[in-house]
Amino acid sequence: MLQSRSVAAFRAGLLGLSLLVSGSVLAQEAVTIRFVQTNDIDRMSPEKGRGGFARLATVVKEERAKGNAFFIHAGDTLSPSLLSGFDKGAHVIDILNRMGVDAMAPGNHEFDLGPDVFRARMADAKFDVLATNIVDGNGLPANTKADKIVDVQGIKVGFFGLTTEDTPIASSPGDIKFRSTIDTGRAKAKELREKGADIVVAIAHTPLEVDMILARSAGADVIIGGHDEHLLAFYDGKVTLTESESQGNYVVVTELAVTKATKDGKTSVTWSPNFRIVDSATVKPDPEIEAVVKGYEDKLSKELDVEIGLTETPLDSRRATVRGGEAAMGNLVADAMKAAVGADVAITNGGGLRADKQYQAGQKLTRRDILSEMPFGNTTVLLELTGDKLKAALENGVSQVRELGGRFPQVSGMVVEVDLKEPVGSRVKSVKVNGEPLDPAKTYKVATNDFMARGGDGYRAFTDGKQLVDVSASQLMAGQVIDYVTKAGKVAPKVEGRVVLR
Repeated sequence: MLQSRSVAAFRAGLLGLSLLVSGSVLAQEAVTIRFVQTNDIDRMSPEKGRGGFARLATVVKEERAKGNAFFIHAGDTLSPSLLSGFDKGAHVIDILNRMGVDAMAPGNHEFDLGPDVFRARMADAKFDVLATNIVDGNGLPANTKADKIVDVQGIKVGFFGLTTEDTPIASSPGDIKFRSTIDTGRAKAKELREKGADIVVAIAHTPLEVDMILARSAGADVIIGGHDEHLLAFYDGKVTLTESESQGNYVVVTELAVTKATKDGKTSVTWSPNFRIVDSATVKPDPEIEAVVKGYEDKLSKELDVEIGLTETPLDSRRATVRGGEAAMGNLVADAMKAAVGADVAITNGGGLRADKQYQAGQKLTRRDILSEMPFGNTTVLLELTGDKLKAALENGVSQVRELGGRFPQVSGMVVEVDLKEPVGSRVKSVKVNGEPLDPAKTYKVATNDFMARGGDGYRAFTDGKQLVDVSASQLMAGQVIDYVTKAGKVAPKVEGRVVLR
């Protein structure tokens, strides 16, 4: 042992001598900094043994035990979830407060329940929300920050957050505005460098194509992304870019070995990354968070696990199904909306169906099933719309079929023929309304959801319609579907050629 200590002392002495050369003072060893990432998580509990907050909490605790770990949330968490339809996302903030988030950027789903709910949840958060490109009134939203700098063993780490500029289209932020993510990112990275940040971290809830522009030109070292729900670890020799799929199923851990050196009064920082992807199915749930989640789940069950009827045909609400073509589940919802308000036709966006599951023929349906499909709390609005505007709306609906855009139209009372080989805006080849060809000059009663009625998902044609049943008088879509199934007792929706894609 004495010999070992002597050798160590000798080596330290040599290192100390080397540090004096040319008046330089160099860091003796690299500092390891960990970023533990989640994004796009609104589901409290695991599915098939993977995901949920309790397993995520275990990963966070294990990484923190190693030292120098930041728990980063890259947005989309208040919605859409079943319980958020009741408590407006308060349970999510409660859970995240208990887990100790170090920094979060809002995602577009933080605005699904309106600007007042966003503001209320930000007031509840006991962690730093970085809303760098968001403008509420004359400045940042209350209870948020533009950036933060944290000193980790002499390494200054600067953080800022970006929220996609598409939020007013994809969600419901009201009068809250969103500045350019790319311009904001470039300016903020430069500012943080000027403030002394050695490592700059952008938490970016932005599409992948924007992430890549940020990686190439924004000046950040680390980009922790959300929104696309990819499982991704990218490094080009200068910048890392990561995304942790969704729902806490996988947790990406980015480790940086950072070395800081000062020579002749000038400081340089070098670093190298290491990525680890943790499959949450391999970890045990954290008991504390699991108990909190169970309390919320038990509260829900009393109200939701009530049978309302059964389906005689299979139903499929998986993402690719409801966004990529006519779906039996979409037909059921559209039929219920049309019946509820006495419309000629109904159209709802496939992206609004969110349970991502299959139902077998003969399966009993519950309130939970329906509310899981429609967790946004959308209501059914009745519009009076001309035929040409209805066709324009349908063109928008089929403009992103190959990209599985959430705007895909699930309809009732219509037969729509579409040629996907044609350019966007010219794909709808024919429309029949209740068996008759669409008349461009005729007015139709159109049932849709309140999000689409105000132009959401690109349905700007709906904003020209006259509101016969406006938002103030509208009823919850999910409630209308529950009533529709309950009244029928048995339903048998199927794909029947309402939207024909060629």
